[in-house]
Amino acid sequence: MDSISPSTPAPSILIVEDDAELRETIARTLLQAGYEAVAASSGEDALDLMAAAEFDGLYCAIELPGRADGWEVGTTFSFIWPDRPVVYASAISALPGPLRTGVFLRKPFTVAMLARAFGPVRSAGTGSAARPTAKNPTTARIRSASSFVHLS
Repeated sequence: MDSISPSTPAPSILIVEDDAELRETIARTLLQAGYEAVAASSGEDALDLMAAAEFDGLYCAIELPGRADGWEVGTTFSFIWPDRPVVYASAISALPGPLRTGVFLRKPFTVAMLARAFGPVRSAGTGSAARPTAKNPTTARIRSASSFVHLS
């Protein structure tokens, strides 16, 4: 009888976006890049998911319907998992202040920019996906620009 070795689960990204079409495009892009994508359409849903599961990264629209906006979701995520990447997205032209952690993508952005924000999924020796090994896979790809950080 052959033994089956357990595979390492793909890194999971929580996607918080109220635009259903964009949410689906982002999920599909991350799935094609080797990530597991878990979607939420509101800040409240995202906070509930964070209380119930562990995530390796966060994509979050800043403007969200309901009581919890993207800033609150991102802050909560960074508090729980301070060494994991956070990508904020918005159509606003300027942020209200410095972005302490994370990456800012101005909408509209290309799916290639989003995939780059989380970095490549590292393959384990068995060919299965493994969690990224860098503390923050975005640090090599971001640079400061005025009062926010964006992909170069």
